[in-house]
Amino acid sequence: MSSHSLRQSVPALLVGTFFLGLLLIVFSPYALRETSLFAYLIVVTCIATLFSGYAAVTHRGMRRYIHTLITAGNVCFITYVTTLRYEVPVSSDLMLFSQNFFYLIMALIVITQSIEIRTLKLRTFDVFALFSFLFVGALHLYFYVSQGDVYRDYLNGFEEQMVLVSLYMVLAFLYLNRIVTSGQSFRILLLIGILGFTVASIVNQVVAFGGIGHDLVHVLQVSSIFLISLSFLFDETDEDVLIHDSVFDYIIYSTVVMLFMLASDRLLGTSVLDSMIANAVLLLLIRQFVVAKQNALISHRLHTVNTDLETAVTTKAHQLEIREQQYRSLFAYHAEPIFLFDLDGEVLSVNEAGSSVLGHTAETLIGTNILDVIEPKDRGAYATALHDLTSGRPETLEVNIVTDDGTKRVWQLMNIPMIINGDVEGIYAIVKDITQMIVQQEQILYQANHDSLTGLHNRYALQEQIEQLIEDGRPFTLMFSDLDGFKEINDQFGHHMGDQLLQHIGKRLRLALLPNEYAGRLGGDEFIVVAEHDDNEMLIERLRRLVYSPPYYLGGTLVEIHASIGIVRYPEHGATLKHLLSNADLAMYKAKEKGRDETVLFAPELREDKEERKLLMEGLDTALEKGEISLYLQPQVDASSKRIIGAEALMRWQRDGVFIPPSEFIPIAEETGHIQDLGRWMIHETFQLMYAFEQGDIDLPKLSVNLSVRQLFDEHLIDYLTTLFNRFPIEPGRLNFELTETVAAHHSERVLNRILELKALGIKLSIDDFGTGYSSLAYLVRYPIDELKIPREFTMQLEENREYQTVTATIVAMARQLGMALVAEGVETEYQETFLRRIGCDSMQGYRYAKPMPLDEFVIFYMKQRQ
Repeated sequence: MSSHSLRQSVPALLVGTFFLGLLLIVFSPYALRETSLFAYLIVVTCIATLFSGYAAVTHRGMRRYIHTLITAGNVCFITYVTTLRYEVPVSSDLMLFSQNFFYLIMALIVITQSIEIRTLKLRTFDVFALFSFLFVGALHLYFYVSQGDVYRDYLNGFEEQMVLVSLYMVLAFLYLNRIVTSGQSFRILLLIGILGFTVASIVNQVVAFGGIGHDLVHVLQVSSIFLISLSFLFDETDEDVLIHDSVFDYIIYSTVVMLFMLASDRLLGTSVLDSMIANAVLLLLIRQFVVAKQNALISHRLHTVNTDLETAVTTKAHQLEIREQQYRSLFAYHAEPIFLFDLDGEVLSVNEAGSSVLGHTAETLIGTNILDVIEPKDRGAYATALHDLTSGRPETLEVNIVTDDGTKRVWQLMNIPMIINGDVEGIYAIVKDITQMIVQQEQILYQANHDSLTGLHNRYALQEQIEQLIEDGRPFTLMFSDLDGFKEINDQFGHHMGDQLLQHIGKRLRLALLPNEYAGRLGGDEFIVVAEHDDNEMLIERLRRLVYSPPYYLGGTLVEIHASIGIVRYPEHGATLKHLLSNADLAMYKAKEKGRDETVLFAPELREDKEERKLLMEGLDTALEKGEISLYLQPQVDASSKRIIGAEALMRWQRDGVFIPPSEFIPIAEETGHIQDLGRWMIHETFQLMYAFEQGDIDLPKLSVNLSVRQLFDEHLIDYLTTLFNRFPIEPGRLNFELTETVAAHHSERVLNRILELKALGIKLSIDDFGTGYSSLAYLVRYPIDELKIPREFTMQLEENREYQTVTATIVAMARQLGMALVAEGVETEYQETFLRRIGCDSMQGYRYAKPMPLDEFVIFYMKQRQ
């Protein structure tokens, strides 16, 4: 219950009960007043007795004893009122004595318990006692002087000392309830109840009432008793500090006080001096009891403190022991090595992990110096660190150590000062083996700066190195190389063979470079070489001789590879890396356009070529859709009869009325992948043309068409050809596919299987530009080849170079021996025709007979030739 509600309810209970009795006195008829008042006193007291009795049953300890005393006092009062009403032969003075005795014990319990809740200075109670003593003494003197013998005859010492005790207790209650908050509601009710009862007793004892005044005193007493009995309803605390043994102290003490009060009344007179002496002795008895209780409380608290202190010390010692065991367990069984050594590095203790990693026992290591296992180059730094640790700040250091078996490891030592009484007495070193982490970091750094396939610098590392050269202002030469025919190798042999080739090129590049030169791979088959000198010719010659000219032996096959190289110089050809790479790329593509395996130094006019190349790449995207690609035919003739024995289908691109040479757009188409669509278009047009010739009675014995590497290894090629044969049922033997020697010369099962699949369809096969590649001739025996074509490069040298005559004659003789047909390309002069016929080659193709021509012109030319 809150203080506010308590302040409202307590007066209401007291005043309500009191005025109820007052109404009975005032408004009851005179003849019935005593009966009404008796009934009121009995009913209210019985209700109060029921409440206090119930509280005595439900509570325990101190509360039970208090309400038991209240109940006993209520019973005494009921007996007292009943004896007066019915004149029962029971001493009414005995009942009042018993009631006062019970209430005295109750009051002492409440006071001393309040003291135990919060210890008060004894001087406070001495002041209350002195005030009560003087007040009662003055009151006694006043009545003694004013009323004389009448007062002396009426007043006795017992009654006066009860007033003294009541007043003393009221004053103590007033002080306690002002400063103590615990259980406040309960004690306020007790206080008000005892106060009311005490006031009524004082008035009753000091002044001899009669009539209505005497009845009002009884009403006030009953109201106070009722309020005391209801106090348990407002009991706010569960605190119960009164032990069973102390109850006897209160009973014995109250008995002694009562006996003293009775004895003083009989032994001492009624004079002022006698009264003062009796009252002083009574207050001393009360004070002695309070002192005894306070001493008992102090002893109890001291015992409790000592017990708690012993418990705390025991608990603390147990906790320290547990912590010590935890520390020993942490130190001994920690997965990381832990060393304890002094400031000079002498090992004082080491855990099992530490001794194990060094290959020694803990007993062997203790007494040695930690510096002995550290490599000499790191000892000085670690000795300095040990000295710096005296400042008390932890420090982490990485050192290289050597284990017992000679293994070198890298340790990260977390050095933690061991501080005792403010001084650093030793060092804890927690070891973390970071050897593997350093290796991994080095690997990550290597992978971040090197190409995983070739081991050369990657694009990122190259950029850093070149940008550093530019920042330092150091001149250098940059060579941008791109492999010629690398896509064909991937298509023919697979990407795993292409990767092997790149790995071998990377090895050769590393061996071919000087200390002031370094190489890297940009990606794919693009490489960069940076040289911090200007001797370009020497570097190019070395790269051609050591890297790009010698063949590579891969998977049982000799592979010939070349490179087109573009060269730029810093700072002449660009001030930034971006400009240098762009210009080098232009120079490299110009080298490819010149015929591959070429080297081109950047020149400003190459930028115009770049724009033209860009336009060609964009135009190829829509060339077929716009109908800009057309089919041209160049006749193949018999040199003796001049009759047409076949034709080669060629592709021509006419854009905005201008013909673009195949030498310009075919390499771009191969690079961008457009060659796949263009090749399929050519095959489709060839089938359709042959079918139209057969249906129109144009008896063309053979029609040849070039088959690119990508087309040859297209996994859908055979299905596509089968579909065309079903759509255009032509004679397969009239169709001739021309393969490049580079593709045919590689002894690959993939090549052999595809050639056999083509032969199974009935298609004839030719080797175009035979003799221009670097390869073994064994494939001529292994593969079912029908025809060899003597390249234009050989034919055009026949008049001026006797070596070419010998080589050409050898090719013709070999083809005759192998039963293969021959076609000479690029025949333009009579000497060339005569020489070729003389060595046995009758089938020819070239400007001497006819240039490539559109279909309609070819049909007219062919029909005229047949007439």
